Amino acid sequence: MYSIYILLPVTILLTTAILAFMHMLAPDHWTPILSYSLKNKVDRKKTGVISLSLGFLHGLFSALLSLLIVFVGIYFFPAYYVRIFSILLLVFIAIYIIINAHFENENDKGISRSMLLVSVIPDPAIVPFILLAIIYGISFVYIAVVLFIVISTLSLFIVTIGLGNIIKSKINKITPKNVDYLVSLILLLTAIFIVV
Repeated sequence: MYSIYILLPVTILLTTAILAFMHMLAPDHWTPILSYSLKNKVDRKKTGVISLSLGFLHGLFSALLSLLIVFVGIYFFPAYYVRIFSILLLVFIAIYIIINAHFENENDKGISRSMLLVSVIPDPAIVPFILLAIIYGISFVYIAVVLFIVISTLSLFIVTIGLGNIIKSKINKITPKNVDYLVSLILLLTAIFIVV
């Protein structure tokens, strides 16, 4: 009997950690960092600092957005409207990046720092786990959220540094404009995934 009371919270935390790690494997998080670092010849240490910083910011903003969605969803709007807003936000950002890439100077050799902001764009991935964690009280929600932020931070660092070593030579051949288009495509595919 007591095992179910222990097993469910542990499962919620474990799946939250797995989600945070798997979520940071998505190319829209590490592609801009790797591209920026490789094109601008940023050393591995600084790339690590950038990925840790952006991983933390993404985890924090995603957690805050998710908490806001849960609060607004519970008290004001049905989930349907929140989902539509998420889709429209992704499409808007993708279109902005495409337009920016289209007017980008062909002689520009580097990827702008603004592209790194794509790695920070929050998404409400943790909403279902917050809803589950509420059962155990607000303190447990905070524990799940902090775990999500920590694992997101460390995961982006591990993925970025690990992939940087593996695909360093291949990604150097990609132009900044093509990276912009790739990131936009990934954002649009994410929006389509949310629709389906």
